Amino acid sequence: MGRWIAVGKAPGWDDLKRFSTEMKDTSQWRIDPKSTVTSVYALGDGRMIAEYHGPAVTEFEDWLKKKGWSVENVTPIKHIAKTGEIWKVV
Repeated sequence: MGRWIAVGKAPGWDDLKRFSTEMKDTSQWRIDPKSTVTSVYALGDGRMIAEYHGPAVTEFEDWLKKKGWSVENVTPIKHIAKTGEIWKVV
């Protein structure tokens, strides 16, 4: 299963109420049984970062379009270090 990060802007998502509406319900981040947007961060400079786990990047790109993101880039994740655990993704 691959992992990707997207960086971009999503109009209105800097507002916590709108951000919550877009992401709170499982159906908003669970694309299908094998594809999930696991994290979305609203940065102080107005940009957003989203992390996706799934079999193909195309599902993530479709989700970003559906959500109205203006995407700067989508890139695969190679390595992860999280709370002391480090692993190679692909």
